[in-house]
Amino acid sequence: MSSPKRDFFRYVDGEESQTDFFVSLLDWTDTARVLNAIHNDLEFDDSAYVRASQRDGLPHHPEENDKRRTIDWVVEDDTKLVGYESKTGNDALYPKQLREERRKLKHNTGTKDVYLFGITEDVHKPDYAVDVSWLSWFDIGASVIDIENKSEAIKIMSDLFKNKGYEGFTGFEPYERNEAWFVTHQNDAVDLAFEVEKYAERVSLYTKGNKHTDFYNRANENLNKIKKNGYHSLGPSYYIFAYQPNEYFNGADIDYNTSRIGWYLAIVVPALQNKVYVQLNTYLSKDDTARNFFNQYSEKIAQLIDKNDMELHASGNSLFSETTPTIHTNPEEIKALIENEGGKGQFKRFRIGWEVDTDQSPEDIVGVATEKIEELHQTFYNGVDRRTEYSEIA
Repeated sequence: MSSPKRDFFRYVDGEESQTDFFVSLLDWTDTARVLNAIHNDLEFDDSAYVRASQRDGLPHHPEENDKRRTIDWVVEDDTKLVGYESKTGNDALYPKQLREERRKLKHNTGTKDVYLFGITEDVHKPDYAVDVSWLSWFDIGASVIDIENKSEAIKIMSDLFKNKGYEGFTGFEPYERNEAWFVTHQNDAVDLAFEVEKYAERVSLYTKGNKHTDFYNRANENLNKIKKNGYHSLGPSYYIFAYQPNEYFNGADIDYNTSRIGWYLAIVVPALQNKVYVQLNTYLSKDDTARNFFNQYSEKIAQLIDKNDMELHASGNSLFSETTPTIHTNPEEIKALIENEGGKGQFKRFRIGWEVDTDQSPEDIVGVATEKIEELHQTFYNGVDRRTEYSEIA
């Protein structure tokens, strides 16, 4: 039998119904308490109430606006009028809309201070080029979930945000041999990847091209072929989350795609184990430049792995259709592998990095993973402006 709670929240589907549900609860409970938990730089007094919503908007419209804008919800207290315009999924907020909504707030406020917040599911603040602040639904959800001594309305609000996946990374569940654990584990892996992106300063999750935005890496082949080849699998062996330095997204070609490139940073989570690896992934069989680079600096790379207590994992091209990677730590062996075997057979791919201890708090797992991916960025990308340029490693 399905969960009554899950059945209940499945009707809250999409931005409009989610906003309606949240604002109704916000109006029903201690409005100031919830908003003060959400905001870090803005404080509401006890007079705060929901003045308007997308069902009952502000009454006055400025003549300068091209459209009669309806702000998703507006909260007022003794000193200010605060508007919120929200989106979910890939929907975006546009400067003209936000500019006109801010103008409408001013038109309805008198002498009070005016604030406008855009709310999206982005991990980092979008560039609105407008005097608008930004909040993430993920941060809002986590803030509400963390409220102590919840009222009944805040409990429902909290359950809604948990159901929508806004709780963030809370650690891995002990392994159980059932479907529920498998689904929970993959969702925990996704939460971890987004948490690392949130705190990393110089790298972001790779989002261009379909290959690495499909975190599940499902085999897309004929079933008979999968059956005949024992190294293929219907499900993934690993969840792979590719990251690129932030500067690669500025002016990058529209078809820029890591699936054709032999070099990227990644967080790798085995599908059936509570393990986390932070690694530089190199497809030596696909990228002649990367292979030549590794050959040229084989000794220095081997020494770097040894000095920094890293591991080299060697495997075939695809992590979802391979035997278990071989693990190497001896610098002389690694140097020989790079020079003699790199790009061939079981050694087509090298992954260099660390395993993160998962027997620690969720905050520490995220912190260590973030630190390590930043360290890999500094080591292997310092001085590299574009994917096709390689310089001596740091």
